[in-house]
Amino acid sequence: MAFPTLEEVKAHMNLTGIDDFDTILDMYLQAATADAENMTGRNLSNPLGENYEEPNNSIKVAILTRVATSFDCRQDNDEEGQKEAVNASIFIFRQYSKRPIF
Repeated sequence: MAFPTLEEVKAHMNLTGIDDFDTILDMYLQAATADAENMTGRNLSNPLGENYEEPNNSIKVAILTRVATSFDCRQDNDEEGQKEAVNASIFIFRQYSKRPIF
């Protein structure tokens, strides 16, 4: 199971057939993927790298949630909107972390 694709993100967000937001969705997808790896301490995206692991369904859903929430809050410049975008998937990433997070 690989990380979500742009097409899966669009299907998750009911944006299938709408290409207007592809660039920003792809940017959010790349950032969420990097966050998943950084927070879990796992190599989830480089199959040729050392200690590669396939991302599980929970991590995949957390990434989809992070992208959808970031997109939904993209015009909110207030602190609460930013917190919502960050916290949307942090619990799942922490559950699969190889290093302690306090």
